[in-house]
Amino acid sequence: MKSESTADYLAYTVELKDTHEVIGSVGCSYYKDMEKVGIVYFVGREYRNHGYAAEAAKAYVRYFLQQYEQDEIIATIREDNVPSWRTIEKAGFRLTEKKLYQDIDDETEQMYRFYSYRK
Repeated sequence: MKSESTADYLAYTVELKDTHEVIGSVGCSYYKDMEKVGIVYFVGREYRNHGYAAEAAKAYVRYFLQQYEQDEIIATIREDNVPSWRTIEKAGFRLTEKKLYQDIDDETEQMYRFYSYRK
């Protein structure tokens, strides 16, 4: 039986600790083609380069691996998105491979970096 982490897109807000202002989101989505759950995250432009995305990703991964019957969560990041793959590396993900891949929103195959975080 699949956990709901493979059935639904799960998203949570990222907010500043002091003011509770929402500055982004973090969650997961199921990759049917790979049969794996992947992390997704976003932080607004003015809040980037402050470590918020990496902190949110770390917190989400801890929550996800405790809450759901999964022992891994992945990240797929385009090779040219250097800030995003640096963020995911700071969150403890390990690079597993680089290859051409066509994500759901891509018109053609692009070079992607694939990451994994395991219990």
